[in-house]
Amino acid sequence: MNSTNLQHKPQALLLLGCPEVAMQTSLALFTLDLLVTDGVNTLIAGNNAALGLVRTADPKGYYVKDMLDLDTAIADLAEKRMDPDICYVFIHNDAGISYLATINALISRQAMGIIFGPEAKTLAQQCTDVQLNNIWARAIHNPGPLKAKITKEIEHWAALKR
Repeated sequence: MNSTNLQHKPQALLLLGCPEVAMQTSLALFTLDLLVTDGVNTLIAGNNAALGLVRTADPKGYYVKDMLDLDTAIADLAEKRMDPDICYVFIHNDAGISYLATINALISRQAMGIIFGPEAKTLAQQCTDVQLNNIWARAIHNPGPLKAKITKEIEHWAALKR
């Protein structure tokens, strides 16, 4: 097959911070499922605690195929060894906003914050104030409102990629 006929398979990075808010893992797996179902190669990066929870949630690797340490992922982005089409950063505190800002500066395409937890509205406003893309819901135990927003966001992004 001629290389000009090959389609670029979209790449996504899901960036997980400290798993202090338990819902992060289920939201990440939900997001992963939407992306993989849409044919997107998806990598999850996070600290050891976050990746440990992901491994616990998917011990046989049915859903999660690729994981990477957070620091290695940031280094790969900085050195341009990786440049995903989209990066979703899961945010529940100020550190998450810093990661989103860093990712936004490092990649050539889109970075999007997925903000949840008791301070979601304040964190979302902080992101908006510095022009960082985000979706949010004050989700602590009920992921429903944020799941709907994540689904809508991924459908919109995937439609733009087609």
